[in-house]
Amino acid sequence: MHTPHTLVADTDVNDRFYDDLRATLRRVPQSDKLFVLGDFNARVSTDDRTWGDIIGKHGVGNFNSNGLRLLNTCSEFDLLVTNTLFQQRDQLKTTWQHPRSKHWHMLDYVMVHRRDRQDVLLARAMRGAECWTDHKMVRALVRLQIRPPVHKRKPRKRLIVRACSLSATQAELQEAIQEKLSSIPDHDTSSTQTLTTLTAEWQAFSNCILEASIETLGYTHRKHQDWFDDSNVAI
Repeated sequence: MHTPHTLVADTDVNDRFYDDLRATLRRVPQSDKLFVLGDFNARVSTDDRTWGDIIGKHGVGNFNSNGLRLLNTCSEFDLLVTNTLFQQRDQLKTTWQHPRSKHWHMLDYVMVHRRDRQDVLLARAMRGAECWTDHKMVRALVRLQIRPPVHKRKPRKRLIVRACSLSATQAELQEAIQEKLSSIPDHDTSSTQTLTTLTAEWQAFSNCILEASIETLGYTHRKHQDWFDDSNVAI
């Protein structure tokens, strides 16, 4: 993204740009990896004592009004200016030369969330890159480890099989199965049975067994042991 030039843009244009930038940043989910790159015409200075959570110890020059706005925006959205983190020659940090004073300034940035600081291995200006502009291109070397989304599985229901050890439960289960099976229509024993017919009959049979087991045995209910409360007196 590109801001209107600091020397010619009026306040309304700059206000509109930063309003749009904030609106865009608010739409980014907090869990996403975020990279904000662009020519902001902003000088963020070397004042890491004041802006230590946003810039590193290796900035360049003083800040201007656009730099102050950019730093405030970074503070609002927990962003870190990666260009200022690495100790290197000024030629590898500055990106634009003033046409009259011939002084070089850092105006183009790569910013990330502060929590992702460890992902950025290097950020530097590319002196020899031809990008058809009076600004030098900025390159960031990053190490990304993106985890696939975790899909929570529903806990599997389990029958209370151990109840079958009781003779009374066994008899009750047998009676329930017989009752369920008696409701199934008589099987077709002719030689013209198809795979579809056999599949339907098997499905009906298995459903009878399952329904009878659920009614007789029931499902287990796993309870988390609250060991602290149970051992409160001993503790």
